[in-house]
Amino acid sequence: MREVGGWWAWSGQLELRLLAWPGLSLYPQNLTDAIARAAADTLQGPMQAAYREAFQSVVLPAFEKSCQAMFQQINDSFRLGTQEYLQQLESHMKSRKVREQEAREPVLAQLRGLVSTLQGATEQMAATVSSSVRAEVQHQLHVAVGSLQESILAQVQRIVKGEVSVALKEQQAAVTSSIMQAMRSAAGTPVPAAHLDCQAQQAHILQLLQQGHLNQAFQQALTAADLNLVLYVCETVDPAQVFGQPPCPLSQPVLLSLIQQLASDLGTRTDLKLSYLEEAVMHLDHSDPITRDHMGSVMAQVRQKLFQFLQAEPHNSLSKAARRLSLMLHGLVTPSLP
Repeated sequence: MREVGGWWAWSGQLELRLLAWPGLSLYPQNLTDAIARAAADTLQGPMQAAYREAFQSVVLPAFEKSCQAMFQQINDSFRLGTQEYLQQLESHMKSRKVREQEAREPVLAQLRGLVSTLQGATEQMAATVSSSVRAEVQHQLHVAVGSLQESILAQVQRIVKGEVSVALKEQQAAVTSSIMQAMRSAAGTPVPAAHLDCQAQQAHILQLLQQGHLNQAFQQALTAADLNLVLYVCETVDPAQVFGQPPCPLSQPVLLSLIQQLASDLGTRTDLKLSYLEEAVMHLDHSDPITRDHMGSVMAQVRQKLFQFLQAEPHNSLSKAARRLSLMLHGLVTPSLP
């Protein structure tokens, strides 16, 4: 009914427009054109409305439905494609992981072997280094201890020798003083003053020797405490002249002092000193109080000097005579030498 009413309304409008068109009755062609134009003008509005209504009620819902279906298909296709891509990617990663693990296993095994070998070599090297260091430390300690022992022993020996030397010198000084005092007290004539020069003393000693006063000549030389003066007397007088006549012209204090001073230095005129020492020792009177009091210390000093001489010159031609004298002294005094 709506369409019929619309048609009639449209027809009436068309008729009115045709009647109002100027010159319509005069020209038939113009009438046709006018009808067409009037029809077009009349139909334009309803056709637009009809098209609009049809587009809104038919085309848009259909297009929307089609778009939804299309988007759903696209979504489904994208989701399926994404799932397939993820599955393929996961499968590829798994296979790649398996391949990498298969390729990594030999390398890991080789690395484990190398680590084990390196660890064994390190332990062996540590043991070797530790053993070497321990041996070197022990060697250095042994050397240091040996050196320290030698140093301590040398210092102790030096100190002991110094103390013994001081003690021997003190004892020798005491013995010498005692012997000199005994010599002075036993002298029949006064001994010349010690301030006389060597030539004057030699002249006086020579005068005494020429007069046959052997004891006084030796006593003056020994009292001067000059070994050169004592040697002058020994060189001037033959030992056979002194010790070849009984009784011995030299008193016991003079013999003890002569033995002590001749033994003080055996490095020079050793043959003369040894010959006088041997004769003087043989003529000591053990029953004499002075000899008995001082013989032990004097013989110990002589043995000490003989030992030093033999140590310093073991190949000397006079070593045999020195050993013989040392053995002779061994029976007279208890040895105190090393």
